[in-house]
Amino acid sequence: MTKHVRRTSTAELETIEQRIIDFGHSELNPPFADNSVSTSKYTLLSFFPLAVREQFRKNGNVYFLCIGILMFLGYYTPLFDSAITPWTTLGPLALVVSVSVAQEGYTDLKRHRSDKVTNFHPCVVLRRAEELDYGQEGRGKKNPRKRNTEVHRGKDVNVKIQTDSTPQRKKIAIAFESVFRMNIHAGDLVLVRNREMIPADLVLLASSNEGGSAYVETSSIDGETNLKLRNSPHLPAKKPGESTAFSSSGSLYNSDEDSSSAGAESFRHAIERIANISTLGHPDGVCSLLNPANANELPNLNSLSKKITPRGTFNHIWQFLSGGTTAVDDRRRAPVKEGERVQFIATLTSEPPNTHVNNFSGKLTLPPDTEGGRSEHVPLNAENILLRGAALRNTEWVIGLACFTGADTKLVMNSVATPSKFSQLDRLINRIVFLILFIMLICVCTLGGLAVSVNN
Repeated sequence: MTKHVRRTSTAELETIEQRIIDFGHSELNPPFADNSVSTSKYTLLSFFPLAVREQFRKNGNVYFLCIGILMFLGYYTPLFDSAITPWTTLGPLALVVSVSVAQEGYTDLKRHRSDKVTNFHPCVVLRRAEELDYGQEGRGKKNPRKRNTEVHRGKDVNVKIQTDSTPQRKKIAIAFESVFRMNIHAGDLVLVRNREMIPADLVLLASSNEGGSAYVETSSIDGETNLKLRNSPHLPAKKPGESTAFSSSGSLYNSDEDSSSAGAESFRHAIERIANISTLGHPDGVCSLLNPANANELPNLNSLSKKITPRGTFNHIWQFLSGGTTAVDDRRRAPVKEGERVQFIATLTSEPPNTHVNNFSGKLTLPPDTEGGRSEHVPLNAENILLRGAALRNTEWVIGLACFTGADTKLVMNSVATPSKFSQLDRLINRIVFLILFIMLICVCTLGGLAVSVNN
């Protein structure tokens, strides 16, 4: 009896593996990684056993350890007699191994210090001012969430938010939180200033340059020192009179003609434009992919970006016990009922993390312009993404959406794990030790055979 096995199509695999990120919502659970990077080989618990094991990859150390054990048994037990104390062999061996382990520990300690400098570098993330103030009251004085005093002179930016429930636009304050680089998560809206390193793989949303473009130097990624131009996503051309969620003076344009005449966008206008389509302005907003007007494109969000892991389960339990935002997250991804009035937020749909630094594919799904309207899709490519490790040049500031963080970034995925030091000389000595042992074995067997024959 033949058993038929159903094969998963390529389209189904892409649907399962693609990443869906809502603007301004920090993704804390797997499969999204945090933004910390580790290049060290050992931890405090694993250092001693792993470092000692590395030393006994050398056959010479194994040989002298075996000889020392035999001498120990002959000197301290009645099994056989040994005239020489075992410490004449084990002592020098312990000294040599200790020096090598200490050198290995010092080298790895420098890696830990380098990782700490990288992970604890200050960065700027856009937050709602009320969320930041509430965090300061809730956390107390031990580790308060603080504003960055260099951006906008440490003051909040007041922007107007358009809602469907009221015709009037309400004002909210957007603050600039100073966070460590390791605390950036996928979905965060990150501000990067001139000559700063890009902290994560970002989708460019706005910049100080004309047309929302930015220049980056990627010498740490591909070795090229010439500046590369990156552009904000552009909407497909629309008919005259049609509007879009992004203003024509923003970093998303309706056509190339609009982008050429738009000029540079102001800092305040960029923040207001992004806040209107993200959780900054609509903390209870719903994913634009669930727009009923796009009924033929509705995805199954239950199978996307979710993975049952011990860490994810622990995070869900912790959120439940600490009164987290699990209910808000469920509402953000809940299907919209017929006739229900909700505020949609922009959503990024991207490819899964990969090592291709020159390729990127994805799309932005924008909120509808009018109530009951369809959500527009904006295609993305490699020109719209700023890779971690690149440096911003000739651009006063950029605002980007964190797409890949930490171990998911293209720079880290292309990096090689720290190798163990085992030179060609060590390999040659290992072979020589085997050769010496083989010669000794032949000599012992030959002399033993001769002795037996002579005695007989």
